[in-house]
Amino acid sequence: MSDIIDWPGLSGKLYRYWFLANPRSPSAIKSEAGNYAFVKRLPTGLYVPLYFGIADDLSARIPFHERWTDAMRAGATDVMTHTTPNGASAREAEERDLIQRWNPPLNVHHRSVG
Repeated sequence: MSDIIDWPGLSGKLYRYWFLANPRSPSAIKSEAGNYAFVKRLPTGLYVPLYFGIADDLSARIPFHERWTDAMRAGATDVMTHTTPNGASAREAEERDLIQRWNPPLNVHHRSVG
């Protein structure tokens, strides 16, 4: 498995995400602003996003996320992150771009279908 995935947004822009080794441990996650994804590994070895989100502090958000149970029920196998230091508006634009491209089942805002 590669340590990174470049997720394309609807705009065509690529966002480089890396896998978290221990997403339930705050000390194992960078204390930085960024975006994250709950993802599911398919039998083919490819990944599909189940949820994209944003955080002012990844280490404070991910381990205590209210959608953990939903993500596990949906088959999440991993959590990925992408630091986004360019401000809240950049994080929000990235989240929207990715959700509109992938329509993850656990996201309810910004979807382009359903």
